Amino acid sequence: MKIVVRCLFGLAVVTGVFGLLAFSSMGAVGAPHAPLDLTPTFFVYFPLALDERYNCPETSSNLYDYGAAFQYDTDNPVRPAYLHADKNLALRSYSPTDPPLRELVDYGSGDPIQPPQFATLFDPPRVPALANFYRVHDWYWAPSPAPGTRGDPLTNYPVTALELQTTPGEVLSVPESGYNIGGGMEVLVLFADEDSIALRYTRDDSSAPGGYTIHVDNICTDPNLLALYNSLDDPDGPRYWFPNPSYDLPNLPAGHPFGTARGDGIVVAIVDSGGFMDPRSCNEWWQVRPGYSGGCPPHE
Repeated sequence: MKIVVRCLFGLAVVTGVFGLLAFSSMGAVGAPHAPLDLTPTFFVYFPLALDERYNCPETSSNLYDYGAAFQYDTDNPVRPAYLHADKNLALRSYSPTDPPLRELVDYGSGDPIQPPQFATLFDPPRVPALANFYRVHDWYWAPSPAPGTRGDPLTNYPVTALELQTTPGEVLSVPESGYNIGGGMEVLVLFADEDSIALRYTRDDSSAPGGYTIHVDNICTDPNLLALYNSLDDPDGPRYWFPNPSYDLPNLPAGHPFGTARGDGIVVAIVDSGGFMDPRSCNEWWQVRPGYSGGCPPHE
């Protein structure tokens, strides 16, 4: 059996030594790791080594729509989405952490409307095993269109990315919430590539203003959705004109499939008003928690 391995690697250019190394196994905590190829690339990010048990679908019967997105960022020229560290989580990456509480925790909830619910990623909804815990990295921005550089892991919370155990090939759907963006839609797609997606619960083409953004990594993005996103993300198209108050991006309703699990685990991260939150928060993102028998102790 092949172990699914994701390698995250940073090169300390000034000192000429390797300064940052993070890796995770998509199986159980403490499982043995296969030898790693650590040859650096321009983006110092290594995509997933595909799990041999599951090949991503090349076709799909799912249909997708699009609708208005509002230009929020003031980058001129407009920064490409794949070079935007608040849209493409691969740029920031995430490093393993070992929190004192390896379960859901209680931060309370200050939102009177139900936030996005991670259990509804799955059908039927469930709280899967929490397989691994990570911290997303800080980011040092450069003038657009340059991406900038990765910083140290964020320390505002003990966990800011969470691996949820999955079955390879199982369908993943837009998490339900008490929010909608109009027209029967719940989210727009800020970014998508073959193995990750960023879903925005407002029509702002940014994670900076108030509202939620969910990143889901280690997936097979639905090929029809990816084709639509790529057509609307045309480098010469309206999304990259400045100023341009609105243009189209894919829109999805709650519960609509956006892809499938690529391997034994997906990684989720959630942003609110520009800040990465703790995805274990029991009374925020896990208000719906069928099958979860554990308590929700106060956060450490």
